[in-house]
Amino acid sequence: MTQHILSVAIPRPLDGLFTYLLPEALVSAVQVGGWVRVPFGRKTTHAFIVELPKPLDELPAHVPRDALKEVIEVGAGGVVIPSDVLELCKWTHEYTLSALGEVLHAAVPPAALGLRSVKQKAREKDWQLKAVAATVRDLWPEQRAAFEQLCAFREKELVRGSAGVALLDGVTGSGKTEVYLELARMELAKGRGVLLLLPEIALTPQLHERFEQGLGVPVAMWHSAMADGVRRDEAAALRKGEIKVVVGARSAVFAPIQDLGLIVVDEEHDPSYKQEDRVRYHARDLAVVRGRISKAFVLLGSATPSLESRERVREGRYGIARLPTRGSIARAPEIELVDLSVCERVEGIQAPLAQRTLDALREVTAAGEQAMVFLNRRGFASFLQCEECGEVSECPNCSISLTVHSKGTRLRCHVCGHFEIGPSICPKCQGSKFRSIGAGTESLEEELPGLVESMRALRLDRDKVTSATRLGQILEEFRSGRANTLMGTQMLVKGHDFPGVTLVVVVLADGLFRWPDFRAPERALQVLKQVSGRAGRGALPGRVLIQTYDVDHPVLQVLTGRMREDEFLESERELRQALAYPPFGRLARVRVESSDRNEAAQRCSELAETVRKLAQNPDDVDILGPSEAFLEKAKGVYRWDLLLKATRIGPLHRACQGVRELSQTKRWQVLVDIDPYGVG
Repeated sequence: MTQHILSVAIPRPLDGLFTYLLPEALVSAVQVGGWVRVPFGRKTTHAFIVELPKPLDELPAHVPRDALKEVIEVGAGGVVIPSDVLELCKWTHEYTLSALGEVLHAAVPPAALGLRSVKQKAREKDWQLKAVAATVRDLWPEQRAAFEQLCAFREKELVRGSAGVALLDGVTGSGKTEVYLELARMELAKGRGVLLLLPEIALTPQLHERFEQGLGVPVAMWHSAMADGVRRDEAAALRKGEIKVVVGARSAVFAPIQDLGLIVVDEEHDPSYKQEDRVRYHARDLAVVRGRISKAFVLLGSATPSLESRERVREGRYGIARLPTRGSIARAPEIELVDLSVCERVEGIQAPLAQRTLDALREVTAAGEQAMVFLNRRGFASFLQCEECGEVSECPNCSISLTVHSKGTRLRCHVCGHFEIGPSICPKCQGSKFRSIGAGTESLEEELPGLVESMRALRLDRDKVTSATRLGQILEEFRSGRANTLMGTQMLVKGHDFPGVTLVVVVLADGLFRWPDFRAPERALQVLKQVSGRAGRGALPGRVLIQTYDVDHPVLQVLTGRMREDEFLESERELRQALAYPPFGRLARVRVESSDRNEAAQRCSELAETVRKLAQNPDDVDILGPSEAFLEKAKGVYRWDLLLKATRIGPLHRACQGVRELSQTKRWQVLVDIDPYGVG
């Protein structure tokens, strides 16, 4: 009797496949894309089947037969990773240099394994009663023109053998979602599946409801905060083809949708699409790859498209359609700058606030309208300082000051979570007087209503939103009008549609410009255009007040019409081209971590020397560093970086592979991030 072996991917950050003996009784049950349970160390684990069993005779000579352990069982349910998702995972593994098992674990977490429940069956029956035939709805003329332009582009690409990628460049409130729905109806009519990716979990309930109502079919939600039972049921229904539409955050790019025909990446410019831990992928880029694998049309939508996507359009690799004006009766808001260096300031408030801004808030709320107030910092104040010696309370684990909460009574680190009570005595000079410096959303929520009698305020930030339920409650309370002012961080910026908002206030724009990142100007324009777009989406006109100490900054000149946006973007493009930054070059960040600062620096230097030796010619890879990470110490660990830059991906991959091999040999803690975001 022929004995068989099975090589599987273990869901751990470990390179290569692991080989097991496969009992003859299990051979017929094995399918590529399925899973097995195997012994691993002293425990057992599930593992993914990525290739068919082989005869024992094909075991490599260097692997001792008597060391092989047996597969315990083949997982029920057959294939859990469709062929296109498996191919996407293999591509991600090769491109990001992440372990294949860890990529597959990201695509199919344990909760997605298993059979559907009675609850899922009941939901399907309910939808059979509610479902309505998808019909083409009347679109506004510009939406119809954009839809027809995208369809024509797609037909042309299908002739060439792929469904293609296109960019939908539409201002906020122009009706991009209706174009998404129309394309989705067209795919469903063909029996094909649809995927809508969103940059934030917070947006999924709103768009999920819109798609279910607009399409008349059940729509699955897919994100990391899903309950295990729901994820299992949705995964089973998708694999069986019982649900064909998914709305989700970045991990939904791996959702097991049968016969995928359309992928929409909404707010494609948003940096939240970049996964920053374990498997470091960019969901927008993986969506393009999955579209190519599945022959699905990929639509990237944004009011502020990334320079990377704009360049692909310029090269002719992506198609484009535009929605340059707001639909229906909505008009673009009036944007006004408030110069904090010269204007009259409000006293007795932690945040910098101009009197004219306060007057505008009073006027809007008294008139029964709504306002949004944006400040990109949580907490009551930025830090606590001794008035006598200037000492600042810092985190013992991270190279960052502690953020002040509750008027100085609590201090918290937003990196590691360290918490302590505000001091009564300065540990350096024994002084007893302290002052809170800077402002945060907590101080706005506490102090602004005292200055605006008609204000009923809510706060939207990571401290306040502790669950999806709490998020829904806050948004519903504001949407219903029970609150008339919503203040918060970048959670305000993304995709929310509140027709009653007529005023948006940006408390301090300057922090967006000063971030040490080559993308900072582009990102500042995106954030400010997005948050400005929340105003005037209903029948009443909108107004935006942007407070700043730098009224002549190019980003603000664009927003106020003193500089053309295409002129600003061209200058950014030329700068990046001169420096070989994306989209004209490729980047990788190598991060060395150690509990000892000198050790981290020394290891980083040794890795830099390794990269130099690996370069086939001196111009292959440019090395920036070694240098301390922007946040050098985090959670008690020192971090040093190398930034590697190349014009082609091949030399960059060779350099990073050499770094990984050396670090594994020496057992150093090293992280490699291809296409990093947030670099200087």
